[in-house]
Amino acid sequence: MLDRDTIVGPLQTSVQRRLDDLSRSVDLADRDRAADLAVREIPLLVEALRATLATHAPDARGHCPVCRSRRSRLLFRRRGRTPCRAYLAAQLSLGPAIEDVVKPRTKHLRRRRTPSLSPLG
Repeated sequence: MLDRDTIVGPLQTSVQRRLDDLSRSVDLADRDRAADLAVREIPLLVEALRATLATHAPDARGHCPVCRSRRSRLLFRRRGRTPCRAYLAAQLSLGPAIEDVVKPRTKHLRRRRTPSLSPLG
């Protein structure tokens, strides 16, 4: 059986190298070559991002099965309504259009206890 690091390490290096090459190519290219590069590479990058986000698709309760399994290791931690890390990272990288997607929730305010006149409180 192969060790996980013997597979993940080279794969991770290869992906990072490819992304570096794309960034460098865009920086060094003139307008026409940059446009050709964009036409070829942007659809590939979009598909790669969609494939990654597909593994983080929320279940019926709205929880990410990948991120949830990480959190479930902490038995005493309550699950809050935090977004999936993959979707959050994608949104932060793509731009600030989140207000189009997320509608603010109204919170139910608890009634505050009226202060007691008793010195015991």
